[in-house]
Amino acid sequence: MKYLTSTFLILMIGGLSLQAQVQSTPATIYLQQGGNPQGFIQGSRPGGILFSPTEGVRGKEYSLSQISGTGIEKGVRLEARSEVLAEPRADFANDDYIEAAKGFAKVVGDYQQLILNIPQNFASEAMFYQIESLRRAGNFKILQSLLDSPAGKSMDSMLSDRYKNQIRFQKLWAVYGSGDMAALEKALEAYQEPVVGKASLLPAPNFRKMPQRELVQIAFMRGKLYESKGEKEKALQDYMRAFTMTFAYEPFLSKQAMGAALVIQSADPALKSENEKVKKAPLREIQSVAYFFSKRFPETSMPPQFQEYAKMPEYDVVLKVQEEAPPAAEEKPAPAAKEDTPKKDAPKADGKKPKGKAKKGGK
Repeated sequence: MKYLTSTFLILMIGGLSLQAQVQSTPATIYLQQGGNPQGFIQGSRPGGILFSPTEGVRGKEYSLSQISGTGIEKGVRLEARSEVLAEPRADFANDDYIEAAKGFAKVVGDYQQLILNIPQNFASEAMFYQIESLRRAGNFKILQSLLDSPAGKSMDSMLSDRYKNQIRFQKLWAVYGSGDMAALEKALEAYQEPVVGKASLLPAPNFRKMPQRELVQIAFMRGKLYESKGEKEKALQDYMRAFTMTFAYEPFLSKQAMGAALVIQSADPALKSENEKVKKAPLREIQSVAYFFSKRFPETSMPPQFQEYAKMPEYDVVLKVQEEAPPAAEEKPAPAAKEDTPKKDAPKADGKKPKGKAKKGGK
């Protein structure tokens, strides 16, 4: 496949190549004493850097203890970082992982001899993204060799904590890429709930709580593990988890999980049954996945044996008919309100009529 061919090109231009090295890179260093000089880093070693204020002129060696900051938070600003990483970062953001891997590999090859021993240097960062690009492109077999390279080994100590979780996953993918399923099974135990008591009745161990981006990776690898052991139903459940949770990202894993699910589903003998009731459920399931695949990856040619299933499955629609309610009783219009009329003077309590004007002609 295309990505396998590209792997050899990446190795040739990456950190394992013999290409020309960059001789210096602009930087600002923040010293404990002596100000914040600007200049050029000409080399690094564990615990120290070679720095010159003038390009091309042999510099002075500074120990990292002379530079402000503790741990990996050292006061060294590598000015070229944004410019050097811009193009491969753009490829990575556009899901063009092979081109991104080539670009990051070039950064590693150009700068690793120069800045690899500087905390949070961009050669170690480029190696992280080179590995991540190859992982997302499905080049799992190459990962261990990159992790074992000087730049790969530098990631644990030179990158900040925000990289640590995914570095652990990159190492897990390297185990998967090696094909050692026994080692993979052992490694995956750390991501599963212990199987005790009622949990032993579950079809597969529950996963521990983890971010979704990590869960989809574990689910895919465990699906492959179950499939290698012939436990197809468990594998199918994990593939379903992988491609439903990774719809918006990780396109390679989504595509591979759907493809693996289709292979398992198409082998169900119930699909060949003459009994429509027996056939109905598995047919709907494989049609759902195949149809979803055709819509999610329209540019990918689906294998012929699955094309017949790539249609919207038919579902029984039950219409609930509401009973007709009796006609409402005809409402009579309310009587019009009577207008208030002046009341005649009521008799007083003593029975005498109130005094009023005498009528004309009266006695």
